[in-house]
Amino acid sequence: MDGSMGERATGMADRDERDEGPGDDEKGKKPLVTRRRAAAGLGAAAAAAYAVYVFGARRARRRPVTELPNALGLPIQYEKWGDVHYAYYVREGTGRPVVFLHSINAVASAHEMRPLVRAFRKHTQRPLYALEWIGFGHSDRPELAYEPGLMEDQLQHFLERVVRPAGGADVVGLSLGAAYAAEVARRRPDLVHALAAIEPSGLGKDPPAIPRLWSRLLFTLPGVQRAFYDRLTTPEALYRFAEENLFTPEFGVPEEFVEFGAETSRMDGAAFPVDDFLSGRMFPKDAAETFRRLRQPVLVVHGTVENRRQESYDRLPELDGRPNVQVVGLPTGGLPHWERAQEVWERVRDFLEGAGPRA
Repeated sequence: MDGSMGERATGMADRDERDEGPGDDEKGKKPLVTRRRAAAGLGAAAAAAYAVYVFGARRARRRPVTELPNALGLPIQYEKWGDVHYAYYVREGTGRPVVFLHSINAVASAHEMRPLVRAFRKHTQRPLYALEWIGFGHSDRPELAYEPGLMEDQLQHFLERVVRPAGGADVVGLSLGAAYAAEVARRRPDLVHALAAIEPSGLGKDPPAIPRLWSRLLFTLPGVQRAFYDRLTTPEALYRFAEENLFTPEFGVPEEFVEFGAETSRMDGAAFPVDDFLSGRMFPKDAAETFRRLRQPVLVVHGTVENRRQESYDRLPELDGRPNVQVVGLPTGGLPHWERAQEVWERVRDFLEGAGPRA
């Protein structure tokens, strides 16, 4: 979900202007967006957004994150980290804790992990934690540089200070959340016992970054970042993106997925990570190598429907076949735990149970 929303954000804006249907390339495997095309698309989108700002169109009211609904039906707690606070959902229990990590995109939050959290909550007594990254969900959304090191440090702090797992926690991460977890697992193996990576980022081609100059120019013009973000995150735009890029036609787009995405996008500070996300600065440099170096048990679950896949996974063979790695491909789009909720839950459950205690 992470890479493709950054790559295709400009495409959504372009389709608003042209009202075109999908072309031949979109019917089959979607090519990666070139930097020139991405910059041109952002330029057009920024121009439209700037016009909105200049002519004073009515803007949606921004709301504090305390008004964001509870996505998981679990208590929300906050942890101080330097000058900010981050949020997490928690369910106390017995046994090795399970930590859920959502992805990174324009409207990311712990709601993305809802099907798996719901299954673990119903069928197990294990302690459950669902972290919300800085800049997303109920966490503080400061204006700062959003980069992999920041998110990895947050996760390490969370595991050390909040979860405090004896022998490591079982981590279930989605997309970039899985990539950040892999790096923490590599450098602090005592904190991560096993990693279930759902549609992980970094195992395909590098995401094309919008040139830094373009990014800085577009998102420092008065009102452009806010207006562009508002345009990108309307319910209609979110539904269209999910329909064309995330879910298979057979499954459709869950209404709650769109509704919560639109809701979290209206929180104060929601647009701050957009610059770093669209420019590619939030992607680790070599996540595939990090995954390859892990010694913990690793499960990779990914969708196989090509025009709904978020990465090419051309580096997945570097992991497949390693004694500590299991790879499961399912005929879904980029969110297999939504489309095949029962099957993914069973796969993750069996994997974590099979991981056993650390020797």
